[in-house]
Amino acid sequence: MINISLVGCGNWALKIIDEINDSKNYNLISIVCRKNKTFKNKYNIFQSIEKLVESNISDCIYVAALPKINLEVIKLIKNKNIPLIIEKPVSDSSKNIKEIKKILEYNKLIIYPNLTNYFSETFNEYKKLVDNNFKEIKKIIIYEGNFGPFRKEIHPIWDWGFHSISLLYLLFWEKDFSVITKKEIKSRNKLQKRIVTKFMFQIDSKIKVKIITGNIFKKKLRKMKIILNNNDCITNNMISHEISYNNKILYKNKKTPISSLLERFENSNFEISKKLIEVSSKTTEFLEKFYKY
Repeated sequence: MINISLVGCGNWALKIIDEINDSKNYNLISIVCRKNKTFKNKYNIFQSIEKLVESNISDCIYVAALPKINLEVIKLIKNKNIPLIIEKPVSDSSKNIKEIKKILEYNKLIIYPNLTNYFSETFNEYKKLVDNNFKEIKKIIIYEGNFGPFRKEIHPIWDWGFHSISLLYLLFWEKDFSVITKKEIKSRNKLQKRIVTKFMFQIDSKIKVKIITGNIFKKKLRKMKIILNNNDCITNNMISHEISYNNKILYKNKKTPISSLLERFENSNFEISKKLIEVSSKTTEFLEKFYKY
């Protein structure tokens, strides 16, 4: 069994705990959590990341907290070389992610950002279809959002848009992104950021891209549509994990992205780690042109 520790105890961390407990090869051994007392009798509870790292009880660590602490965690584990999974975004600034990249490469660390689209088995099937039809792609439309979360300080683009942009970098890694424009629809609320953002740009100077993302959707929606020159449509539904071609389902995956991530993390390697950090870096730089975290 792989002894894994978790940093964070918010709503998303609770989901991760369930996924770890459902896995066959991981044993959740400890949690860094300063406030929540729910786990006190179930796991080792640490009040700080420093204490967790000093304990030497973890084979790996899953960080599901605010991105401002991620650089601190990486600096703490770099000499112990403890493999990390980190929730997106990996960093709250392109400056910090550049430092993370230097530490990673110098120390040959294993750091897997949870880019959910990459770890979904549906994504691998979708990428094959995209690669096979690349010359025929005319337009891409992505819808990514939900009703919430609502935060006073953080723009919802970092909750939802990060998925969309990182997905495009994963699919079109060597292509140029150009002519970027954006529009916003805002709901009047002084206490919370309630916004839908629309990005328009081109890939490889010919593929038109439209992304609609935000936190005032009527319900959760995560869907990518690729329109070909003949108007055929290849759709990736990232909630039901279905791929369809002109509304006919070609592939369906029942595994959750986190369970797939945990499986692949068992055989993690430095090259994948380096690639995923680079995708995260490019995505952060893209979004930072418009919004600071």
